[in-house]
This record gives sequence, structure tokens and C-alpha cells, in this order.
Amino acid sequence: MTLERRRNILKYLRENLWVNLAIIGLALLSVGLLVYELSADLLIEQVAFIHTLDLIIAMIFLLDFGAGLYLSESRKIYFKQNWPDLLASIPITGGIYRSFRVLRLLRLIRVVRIIARIRRVAVVADKIADNSSKYIYIASITATVILAGAVSFFSVEFGPNPNVANFFDAVWWAVVTATTVGYGDIFPITWEGRLIGMVLMFFGIGLVGTTAGLVGNHFLNRRP
Repeated sequence: MTLERRRNILKYLRENLWVNLAIIGLALLSVGLLVYELSADLLIEQVAFIHTLDLIIAMIFLLDFGAGLYLSESRKIYFKQNWPDLLASIPITGGIYRSFRVLRLLRLIRVVRIIARIRRVAVVADKIADNSSKYIYIASITATVILAGAVSFFSVEFGPNPNVANFFDAVWWAVVTATTVGYGDIFPITWEGRLIGMVLMFFGIGLVGTTAGLVGNHFLNRRP
């Protein structure tokens, strides 16, 4: 196989929508592993299995980052623009991360796995002319960010925060925070949790503006 053909295959795989969606699926799986690892009392064998599975996912992310670096015209620029993808290839599981509170922040790297993939799939949105498709896209992004916020909040607040008893509590907090409702029944008590809350609130403000703009544009386009 020639060098040019290998480059074309790698380029096709990196730009293929289904491949990117599959990697997002792996990222969501890694988030599920995180939730399960944090909320369950696991045996040593179960922790080892989760660590092995997470290591495989991390290697796939690392190979993807390496392929992009190989195909890029400027590796320096590529690294500067895609360094979150490299962070996403770090496996963060195992007993050491369950034992030391200071290391819990490293678990947030798993959220980067989702956001890094969303950035690539976002290119598709610029090519979508149908507003209904854009609504679906925005809904998908919103659900992903809320999930990422819930996982981040759960990873830093579960244990220290008596108001967070399970993952659903974190999801509830993420929803009311992103929609800027803020019931106040669940609130962060750690500085990491407050930082996550600030990010979600800014996202919620931007979401309202984006949705309002799309709705207004939709009605303007329907005028004769």
C-alpha cells in the first residue's frame, strides 16, 4: 500500500460521520464507566475490568489523535488546536483515583472526550440548510453538555456533598442550572462544583440566544 493511499484512508476515516459518532459513543461509554465506578462498591476484579476497558478506549483516542497529527500540514498548529484530544487519551480509572480526593479532577478529562468529538461533528452543522435539522443538532449538543456537566458535578460532589445521593441528583442539578432555573435544592459545596456551575450557566445563556435566533430566522424565511 502506497503512502498516499494510507493517507487517503486515514483522512476518510477521520472525516466519516459514522466513525466520529462511534467515537462519541465510546466517549459516552467511558462516562458511564465513570458513573458506575464512582457510585458502586466494586470488587477488585470489576475495577480491573473497567480499567482495561477504559484503557482500550483511551488507546483508540490516542490512535485517532496520532492519525490527525500525521495528516496535518502543520503539526504545531494541529497540536495547538487539538490538545484536548490528547488529554482525552489518558485512562483515568483504578483504585488510586478512588482513594485520593485530589485526583478526582483528573476524572473530568473523560468529559473532554465527548466535547473533543462534538467539536469535529460540529462542522456538519455549517452544511445543514434545513432548520429542523439544526434544531436536532442543537438538542443533541444540549443533551451532551448537560450530561457532561452532570458527570463532572457528580465526580466532584458525590461524597463531600450530602445533597448528591445518586447520579440522577447530578442530572437534575445540571438541567436546572443549564436552563438558568436554579431551584436551589441542590447546590455545589466544592470550588470545582461551583466552577462547573458557572460554565453551565454561561452555556444556558448562549443556548437561549441561539435558539431564539433560529426561531426568528425560521419565521422570517417563511414570510412571502
